[in-house]
Amino acid sequence: MNKIFLTAPLALALQTAWADGLATQDLEPVVVTGTRQEKANTIQFKTRQAIQPLPANDGADLLKAVPNMSIIRKGGSSGDPLFRGLGGSRLSIRADDQFIYGGCGGRMDPPTAYVFPTAYDKVVITKGPQSVTQGMGLVGGAVQFVREKPDFSDKGYDLTVSTTVGSHGRIDGLAEAALGSTLAYVRANASYNKSDDYQDGSGNRVHSRFKRNSQMLQVGLTPNTDSELAATYERSRGEAAYADRMMDGSQFDRDAWNIRATQRNLTDTWQKLELRYGKSKVDHIMDNFSLRTPGHHGMKMLSNPKRDTDTAQLNSTFAWDNVQLQTGIDYMNDKHAARSGTDYAEKAYTPTQSFTQWGAFAEASWAKTAEQTWTAGLRHDQVKAVYEPYPHSDPAKTQRYRLNSGFIRWETQHNGGKYYAGIGSAERAPDYWERNVSEDFKPERNTQIDTGVIWKNDRWHTSLSLFAGTIKNFILIESQGRSRTGRNIDAHRYGAEAEARYQLLPHWTLGGSLAYTYGTNTTDHRPLAQTPPLEAKATLDWDNGTYSAGLLWRGVAAQHRYAAGQGNIIGQDIGRSAGFGTLSLHGGWRINKHATLQAGIDNVFDKNYAEFVSRGGNAAAGTQTTRVNEPGRQSWIRLQATF
Repeated sequence: MNKIFLTAPLALALQTAWADGLATQDLEPVVVTGTRQEKANTIQFKTRQAIQPLPANDGADLLKAVPNMSIIRKGGSSGDPLFRGLGGSRLSIRADDQFIYGGCGGRMDPPTAYVFPTAYDKVVITKGPQSVTQGMGLVGGAVQFVREKPDFSDKGYDLTVSTTVGSHGRIDGLAEAALGSTLAYVRANASYNKSDDYQDGSGNRVHSRFKRNSQMLQVGLTPNTDSELAATYERSRGEAAYADRMMDGSQFDRDAWNIRATQRNLTDTWQKLELRYGKSKVDHIMDNFSLRTPGHHGMKMLSNPKRDTDTAQLNSTFAWDNVQLQTGIDYMNDKHAARSGTDYAEKAYTPTQSFTQWGAFAEASWAKTAEQTWTAGLRHDQVKAVYEPYPHSDPAKTQRYRLNSGFIRWETQHNGGKYYAGIGSAERAPDYWERNVSEDFKPERNTQIDTGVIWKNDRWHTSLSLFAGTIKNFILIESQGRSRTGRNIDAHRYGAEAEARYQLLPHWTLGGSLAYTYGTNTTDHRPLAQTPPLEAKATLDWDNGTYSAGLLWRGVAAQHRYAAGQGNIIGQDIGRSAGFGTLSLHGGWRINKHATLQAGIDNVFDKNYAEFVSRGGNAAAGTQTTRVNEPGRQSWIRLQATF
């Protein structure tokens, strides 16, 4: 285990927090080891709590805490999230109510790679096609990283700082400040995180180091309680080494701007009108020499793709006695281009693909009684996709898609329990990565039933979610050696997530979760690729209000259902995988009302293992393993203070 030292800034912050004096207050757990579902088909939790394993370095790492969420490992960062075995464009990702996208044609930078979790206030996960307000085609669901509007009713400022240090040279830092009044506010944050190559459970080095920094500036005008105008600029810079491929990401540059205008209480029934516009630019460089020694007799390779995206949305919310309606339109213009060669800077970009999307939606909720609610929505999208290198007069290089989505859900409450059932259907067009494989894909449609129950009392909190669905024209990517092909198939899927927490004693809590997904490729009569195996978690936590301690055990079953060479734009099945179990320990100290100190050890027994949904190790990166192995034993310590 690597040694950990308190840096000078960390020690100074700890001393300052202690000098402020101890305070007793009712707080949430210092270290979180699981999520909690409170609403139908929705999970949400705070991002600024330490969530074991090791506090997340990007958005995908944070999502590991969600049952049935898998992360495809490629290195030390920038993993690709799958929910219930569905990822890529099947899982919508938004940050601060703006769609966020990566630019690499090889998925080096999924959207979550540009999200430093503690720079946001909470994350909200929508399960399945149970909303039409969050963009086109929620085939798998949606993830939102949310910044809440700052509240200056008690004081005119907020300051948050946090520092994490850990094994393998891991360092994270965040500073955020907000200043405002009833008329205006300004908010800014800056984050930095890095890590060296980690070691797997057998002590082998994995080519996985990364470095990233980001900044955000937001200015808001609030001339009255019903009006707000906010403008935001975000900047991110980074690099990352990858164990699964022949090149690394030596540059991940992202710049994004957005503006939001909101007016509330226009009439007695027209509650809100909101206009959003955003623009983002991703400039990415991948090469085989900046972060490693070139292979193939020293031959250097370099590629420089970029992506420019404009998005907009206009929506309104209306409310009557027992009905609420949200309706609106949204728009996206998305352009991809690239250049290559070590002399790339002297070349002009060549356009590769472009997309234009228009969508219209309406979602209504009807409170039939105080205990019973019906919610339904409809959505229509039109997408134009063009292979830019070819003349626009060539009709074979331009595709147009007309897409429809909708859902209906029933919810009721009875004897302390919430019960729900819904059916939804979501349709999406082939994305940039899929169209790089084939121009002949048909749109994909998932029709799915979601049902469940949430029940709690003074000592118990339990939830159970069940789903079953059919995906028509599922876009399947197949690989053989370096060649990739694709085709549409049909698939059936079903599964469940169960969570429970029990207050064992006044300071002791017992918890656990179980998640499973079963998928079948009904066209080929074989398993649906990239479907994760059964996973279970068990937790035991002690917390007396000042100090806390606990453990997290995670067990994953062997996966014998696979389809070698088949998968998605992120990766393909490699073969069967072995089951494994890991143990993590944590402790915490609420120093006072402003500061908390947390520490943990993950993979206590230094288990050498790999996830089933993982990329294969690449010899050019010095990784000779079948899959990219997960980190071995790691330790970490984190200080967070809020003033």
